[in-house]
Amino acid sequence: MSSSGAETLVGCEAGTGGSTKKKDSLGFTSSPAHLIIKDLGEIHSRLLDHRPVIQGETHYFVKEFEEKRGLQEILQAATDSINKDFLIASEKQHIMQWEDFMKEQHSKQAEVDEEHRKSMEKLRKQYAEIEKDLARFSTF
Repeated sequence: MSSSGAETLVGCEAGTGGSTKKKDSLGFTSSPAHLIIKDLGEIHSRLLDHRPVIQGETHYFVKEFEEKRGLQEILQAATDSINKDFLIASEKQHIMQWEDFMKEQHSKQAEVDEEHRKSMEKLRKQYAEIEKDLARFSTF
């Protein structure tokens, strides 16, 4: 089953004219029991050693995770930028609203001041007339 080019002739036995025994790459002589054990080891590693599959799945998971993380970071940066732009625009709008409010308050203050001035003038005239009437009646 495993007659690959990794087997070599044992030098001392080949020169003595005895039987030619072959050694595999680990230096063990090939025997049917050894070949069966070697085949069982290969079957065991193929059936029960899941490291290559797990490593492939792990690399795939890491690749997908990094891609999604990169997309998430890009989306987060875009969201932060949009939020920052929104906050700046909102702040500018609040400043404009405040300035409009203050202009309106100044105009209302001017109206109230004018109304107060007119009321005070009216009261002065009214008290002046009352004083004239008092002065006229006090001479009697």
